This record gives sequence, C-alpha cells and structure tokens, in this order.
Amino acid sequence: MDAASFEDEKDIKTTEVVNEPRFTDEQERRIVRKFDTRLLPFLSFMYLFSSLDRSSLGNAVLDNFEADLGMTGNQLNTAVTIFYVGFLTFQIPSNIMLKRYSAKVWLPLLMAIWGTIACCHAACKNYAQLLVLRVLLGFFESGFFVCITFIICYMCDRRQISVVYFLTTFYKKHEMATRIAVFWGSTTAAHAFAGVLAYGILQMRGIGGLAGWQWLFLIEGIPTVLVSFVAFFYLPVGPSTCRWLTDEEKVLAVERLEAEGPSGHQSLADINPSNRKEAFEAFKDWKVWFYMVIFFCGSVPNTSVSNFLPSIVKGMGYSNKLDANLMSAPPYVFAVIVVILIAYSSDRLHDRAFHAIGGASVCFLGYVLLLTLVGNSARYAAVCLAVAGVFVINPVANAWLTGNIAPSMKKSVATAMVVMANNSAGLVGSNIYLSTDAPYYTKGHAINLGFISLFIILVLVLRILLWRENRARQQKLTAIEAANEVEVEGRIGDRRLDFRYAL
Repeated sequence: MDAASFEDEKDIKTTEVVNEPRFTDEQERRIVRKFDTRLLPFLSFMYLFSSLDRSSLGNAVLDNFEADLGMTGNQLNTAVTIFYVGFLTFQIPSNIMLKRYSAKVWLPLLMAIWGTIACCHAACKNYAQLLVLRVLLGFFESGFFVCITFIICYMCDRRQISVVYFLTTFYKKHEMATRIAVFWGSTTAAHAFAGVLAYGILQMRGIGGLAGWQWLFLIEGIPTVLVSFVAFFYLPVGPSTCRWLTDEEKVLAVERLEAEGPSGHQSLADINPSNRKEAFEAFKDWKVWFYMVIFFCGSVPNTSVSNFLPSIVKGMGYSNKLDANLMSAPPYVFAVIVVILIAYSSDRLHDRAFHAIGGASVCFLGYVLLLTLVGNSARYAAVCLAVAGVFVINPVANAWLTGNIAPSMKKSVATAMVVMANNSAGLVGSNIYLSTDAPYYTKGHAINLGFISLFIILVLVLRILLWRENRARQQKLTAIEAANEVEVEGRIGDRRLDFRYAL
C-alpha cells in the first residue's frame, strides 16, 4: 500500500501497513551514512559538471565573447534560449533509453558526449555555429538531467524492481529533501566554482593564440569527459552489488526499504495496457497541473539568475570583467548553506509547503531590495538573498511532489510532466535580462519578483486544498469505521481514503 510519508496535522492519522524490520537503528544509520558519503557525493559531482558546462556561456560573455563571434543585439539571449529547446526535446526519449541500457551505462555516455560538445564551443567562429552547439548541448544534458531527476525522485521508493534504476532503493521518503538538497546543491556550488574558475582562466587570453573564453570552454569541458569514464566503473547497479557494502549490509539495505511496504518503480518505458490507466491518471489529476505551474513560477527566477548573474554583478560597480566573474561566486556559496539547512529542517519537521514559502520569501525580499536600493554594496547583498532563496525551491518542492503522487506509474508520468514545466521556464528566464536594461536590469528583477510572488500564493493555496482533502478523507474513513464497514471503492494510490497528502 502506498501512503504519504509525512503528516503533521494532529487531527489526521495515517493508516499504513508495514513489515517488521529485522535490523537495528544503528545498522540502518551505518548503511545510510555509506550512501551519503560514497554514493550521493559522486552523483552530485557528476551533476556539478553538467551545471558547470551549462553556465560557462554566462562567464564567457565577460571576455569579449560576443564581439569575437560578431554577435549583436539580443543574440546572446537567443543562444541561451535555444539551449532549452534542445533540453526539452530529448527528455522522454532519454528516459526510455535509460530503461534499455541502464543508468550505469547511459549516464556516463551522456556525460562524455556533452563534455565533448562543451569543448567544441572553443572552436566557434560565428553565431550560427554557437546556436548549433547550444542545441546539441541542451539535447544531451537534458538526457542526463531527466535521468538523474527520476533517480533522485525515486530514492524514496521502497524496493528494487528493475536493475535499470539503480538508485531507486537507497533512501526512505523522510530522508529525501535533505539528500535532494545536497544533490541540487552541487548545481549551486558549480555556479560558485564557475565564477572563481572563470576569473583565473579568462586571464589566459592570448596564450596559444586562443581567447580566454576558448580556454574556458576547453578547461571546463575536458574534465567532464574524464569523469564520465570514472563514473562508468564507479557507479553501482544497486544496493545488492555495492562493492563498499558488506554482504550483511547489502541484505539490510534492501530489507529496510521493504519494511515500508511493497512498491515498485516504473518508468515511462514501462507503460503497457495494464498500467496505461494509471499513466492517464496523472493527466487527469488537478494536483499534477498545480505542481507544474508552481514549478514553472519558481524556475523562471532560477534559470535567469543561473545564466545572467555575472552580467548582473558587473552592473554593480565591478567594471573589471574578471572581478565581476569572481564576485558572482559568494551569492552561490551562501545559497548552498541556506538550501541544505532549510531542506534538513523540512525533513526534520515533516513540512514542505511552509519551507518552500520560506525560501521563496527570502528570494522575494532580495528582489524587492534590488528594485528599491541604489548603492552597489546594498544591491549586492540583495542579490545574495535572491539567489539563496530561489535555490531552496527545487529540493523542497520535489520532495513534496514525490510524497503526494502514487502509484508508481502515475508518479513517473507526473514527474515527467513537472520536469517538463520546470525546464520550460528556461524559455522565459533566458529572455528577461536584456543588455539594453543594463546596469540595473529593473525589468528582469520585476518579472522575477512577479513569478516568485505567484509561487508563494500557489504553494499556500495548494497546502490549504490538500489539508482540506486530508480532513475530508479522515472524516469519511472515521464514518466507515464507526459503521463497522470496509472500504470497497477499489481506489489505489493517492486516491485511497487512507492516503494522506504531505503538507
């Protein structure tokens, strides 16, 4: 039986059937520590390179990149936008390929390809070549992003049905937000690292007859290819084959998840006549569409900041382009700390909505200050707030989504829909910071403020609706029990009367 993992309303109780565990708390903590120290860091390390290669264009712009390629007007925005066109194209096909070839093979292969494409950026001679490379980069990074998103989203599932999704059985639901935060924190850390790295690499302009931005693409792309080879040999197929688990721990790693109850993970490639109805339930569920709008609103500020922060910082008095790259790092460092702390609090307090609102409120404050303050130092502090707040949204919202959608096939389709909405935000976010609005970028900040405000409102409304649904279900269930009757509706997944939505 599937049930939501959290319930913080005292008047509502969750009914859940579990198996009696055959391991101690200390044994479980030891296994989780191994996952946290040997598996999650490497996954995060892989994803860091994805974010690094994706954001390198924003750093390259500060080294005469546009002039060298003969770009004019808002062609840079178009180059950023077209990345998301490729990014959206390959998501579902990549999920199917993951099923066919296994994550252990598919993820390193994608990584090697996009790393090679990132290096090819150094050979760009004109705007047309740049557009082709940006589409291809988005195409193959999309495959990695979607596969890794599905893996992370299903870390909360209970037992391994297919060896393909090798990470579906590592973490329980109540451990999820913190781990997602650590994982997505690698993206934030990558942006910070990119600023510092660009500061040093761009000073190589002229060495070997290459521009600084050419060295930037090469030095950030080559390590990606090398790491992909390491990943192929390092990643385990599942907990039962982890080289760094003892034989006893391999058994316990599976048993601790089975103790939560039977379940199975399915991907989009598993759709068949027997579960097609579950898949279509995702399209009919208003909650999934609500989550899609929420993710879209939260991701517009995220994608815009990720691509244009160096240019925004440059307008705060850092006329030296290298200094602007360097000073784009501290906001991300601050964001990493804030993201992990809030996600950890979300897990401990069993709350999603208010923590997502809290992060968004910090972002809201940052944009209000950016629109009202004049001094460069004050505006820089406001940027730190905006960046920290916006990166909180993804981990908490993802944990909230995956705890509220069941059964497995419905969750798989719902996750794909939300990921699509999340990445579609890049089409908007890449076009709100225009060079004509420099140095204050008032228009871009105002648009982001509007989206983050809508995000806060929608999250609050969804929480109220879910709370009311939980209360209504409990009342129905209480009435059935009082009449000594049995629920015979035949409902499954999140439609069961004893399913409680995480709030």
